[in-house]
Order: sequence, then C-alpha cells, then structure tokens
Amino acid sequence: MEMTQEPGGQQNGQRQDAQQGQQQEQYRSQVQQPLNSQQSQEQGPFQDQTQSQRQSLQDFVWQENALLDQGRFDEWYELFAQDGLYWIPGESGQESPEGRMSIALENRMLMRLRIDRLSHHRAFSLQPGVRGLRVIQHPRLQSDQPDEDGCYTVRTNLIYSEYQKQKTEVLPATASYRLRAVGQAWEIVEKRVDLLSVDGYLPTIQLFI
Repeated sequence: MEMTQEPGGQQNGQRQDAQQGQQQEQYRSQVQQPLNSQQSQEQGPFQDQTQSQRQSLQDFVWQENALLDQGRFDEWYELFAQDGLYWIPGESGQESPEGRMSIALENRMLMRLRIDRLSHHRAFSLQPGVRGLRVIQHPRLQSDQPDEDGCYTVRTNLIYSEYQKQKTEVLPATASYRLRAVGQAWEIVEKRVDLLSVDGYLPTIQLFI
C-alpha cells in the first residue's frame, strides 16, 4: 500500500527542522567563538610564519631525496653549504666524528670527487650502473627555533635500497639534517645518516644515502 503524507504535516516537519538547524548553528557560534578568538590571538601571523617555515624545511628534505633517487648528484651537491658535511657514523649513538671511526665523512671536496667517479668511464666497480631508491617517513622538525649556529634540525627515518648486478641491498636508517637559511632557500650544513645495522654486516655502499 502506498503511504502518503498530509501537506500540513510536511510543512510542520520542515519548520521543525529549520528551527533545530537554527538552534544548532546558534549553539556552535556560542561555543566556538571564544575558542576561535583565543586561537587567533595566540597564533596570528607568527603561527602562520612558523607553519610556513616548517613546511619549507620538510619540502626541502623531500626534494633532496628526490634528487638522489633520480641520480641528479650535481644538483644535490649544490644543496650543501661551503662548510657542508656528509657523515655516516661508524658507531651507534656517536656524538662526533672527531677521534672516532666513520663509514663516510666527506666535505664538499670529497663529495665532488665521489660524484665525478660515479660518472667516470673507468670506474669499473660501478659497471653495470648502480641505482638507489629511498622510502622516507614524513620529515620532523626538531625545534621551531634555530640553534646557536642558526641551523634547524630535521629528521626522517628511511629505507635505502641500492641495486647492482641483480642484487639489492636494503639499509634502514635515520637521516638528520642541519639546515641553514641562505636568502630565500636552505643549505645543508650537515647531513648525518645513522644506519640501523651500523655494528653489523654492511655491504659496500656505492651511492649517497
């Protein structure tokens, strides 16, 4: 049997729905207005600036890893400051490269030499070609304030894979970046890569992690 609704009942229901909607909207405005007002006072332009800076630092790390994935080492090299350092500690929890063994400790000169070797036709250990790929977590800014050297620290966990001659090596690691503002961009003062298996068996790492 087909059910019908009286016109008057439908109109009454619509009026009730409208009244309820007005009451809900009034309640929301009463509850949220003080909160929104307080948030705007606490955050304001400073919060927007901080968020923009955090996003810029995180984007820089994503782009840096993308350059390595694509083998664009010359462009990656230009991200480093003149006093920039690429460091892979040789021990878990190592605080400084001084007086301790490191797996890699390279300034710009040594990085340049290694990049030139990667494209040299007589680098027979790199034949056939080596490819690398990284899967990284969302980069985490450690503090909204720079350190005494004007650097911000950003960290990310990653899985690095390196492939050559039908063999793939997989290395979990944490990458830490000390980044310094230069104009409207960032430069790498230090990139530190802490390997999870640093005290275990390590394969030959041909590329930059």
